[in-house]
Amino acid sequence: MINHSPHRDRHAGSGPLLLIDLDHTLVERDGGADAWTPGFCTAHGLPLDAAPVVFTLFRADRSPAGFARIAARYGLPQSGGSLWEEHVAREAARTHLIPGVPAALAALREAGWTIGVVTNGCTDIQRAKLARTGLLPAVDTVCVSQEAGVRKPAPEIFRLAAARLGRTLTPDAWMVGNNPATDVQGAHAAGIRSIWITPAPPPRLPASHPTPTHTAPDTPTATTLLLTGQ
Repeated sequence: MINHSPHRDRHAGSGPLLLIDLDHTLVERDGGADAWTPGFCTAHGLPLDAAPVVFTLFRADRSPAGFARIAARYGLPQSGGSLWEEHVAREAARTHLIPGVPAALAALREAGWTIGVVTNGCTDIQRAKLARTGLLPAVDTVCVSQEAGVRKPAPEIFRLAAARLGRTLTPDAWMVGNNPATDVQGAHAAGIRSIWITPAPPPRLPASHPTPTHTAPDTPTATTLLLTGQ
């Protein structure tokens, strides 16, 4: 594992609490999930037709141990840890901020909101994305499913994020995210309000799916809804 400097949780007061997703809500990634594999093959002298196998092995174990298996499969001299660090840096490098996000988060903080990122994924990668895009100082805590031991939509991960801020979830807290199956469902399970980031008009959700409190086309628009108390 990469040894990141710990992200200090800022225990805020009794102001409004926002939990927010990372991918496709605060940041976007250039290319699809497997876009890194051709570059990996080229960099390590593997034929390009090895890329699908590399990706399959990676998906089976997204960790240094998984990259150690890739190295063993293809006789690479690098350690699994070294290849993992290379991968984390590559994933961070192809991540960029969604326009308007820094200003939106700054406006919320100025208005007294406490902000926690709640994201599914690998801890090293998600935190590297936040560091590269400069978002770490803009939020008060980060809760990643891998280190939390639980994934959205389970309500426990939302409660854990709040607890790291010295808070207890109450119905006036908010969750903002782009995935209805994890963000909206999770907010509903945790007993808090939600804003679903989705193009207008929003797609129809199954009848059994909880309805978000609001929908918004992007995070800056969602921020306006929060700041105006709609």
